[in-house]
Amino acid sequence: MVLRPQPQESVLDCTLGLGGHALLLWQRIAPEGALIGLEADPRNLALARDRLHEAGDHARMLHANFRDIATLGLTPVDIVFADLGLSSPHIDDPQRGFTFRQEAPLDLRFDPTSGESAGALIARLTEDELAEIFRHYGELYPQARKLGRVLAGKVFVSTIELRTAVEAAFGFRAKALLPQVFQALRIAVNDEIAALTQLLLIGPTLLKPGGRMAVLSYHSLEDRPVKQTFRALCEPEKDPLTGKIARPAPFRSLTRKPVRASEEEVARNPRSRSALLRAIERLPL
Repeated sequence: MVLRPQPQESVLDCTLGLGGHALLLWQRIAPEGALIGLEADPRNLALARDRLHEAGDHARMLHANFRDIATLGLTPVDIVFADLGLSSPHIDDPQRGFTFRQEAPLDLRFDPTSGESAGALIARLTEDELAEIFRHYGELYPQARKLGRVLAGKVFVSTIELRTAVEAAFGFRAKALLPQVFQALRIAVNDEIAALTQLLLIGPTLLKPGGRMAVLSYHSLEDRPVKQTFRALCEPEKDPLTGKIARPAPFRSLTRKPVRASEEEVARNPRSRSALLRAIERLPL
């Protein structure tokens, strides 16, 4: 394990989900370690608490999105971990609206108790604003303008209504576009890129000397800022005149290249095929 969790260490899991990663980490730091978990989805949080009951008072699980990491009063930890992918219930439960293959409310929120749904977002935004979402978050460069024009001002209550509108506009090409359309809306609804920016800004500052931070990402919109941020943290400060090192790098990379799932892991969990893990370690002062 890249993070090398040790007994009595402290862990911050920024994306608790159902507690699968947290449980593995807890088993390495138990019985005297400390675990903090953040989870935006209240249903997931309840299930994770049950799964991690053995940690008892050593675990503190919060209903929170990691976009608010700077405001939670967190103290330094040995490990910061984030898995940016969707949790299984989001994908497997069609009623959450994360899939266009089954009828469901057009929601797409990780936390259904706050914010606006994808349906409300589409109804509120202008043609230009929707086109920007599809262009930047769905990487639908040729189709973004038409999508904005077709969808702007419309009221979509269900996933099937949105799918039907995209199919009517793009015909046989809609099948290839729909995953990116739903991805773009999901990222916009949950403000995922801004949340990741906060995580990458604050997460490294929460590490103790020798502490490690790892992020699992699933597409270039996530991996690119992780790669750029981690690379910058691992570069020493140089004198602009001489080019000599003026201050050593505060971090070192634990993954020269992103770690990918093995064939065995992909066979067990096909969703891990696109996963990329990058990690850094805070160097002693």
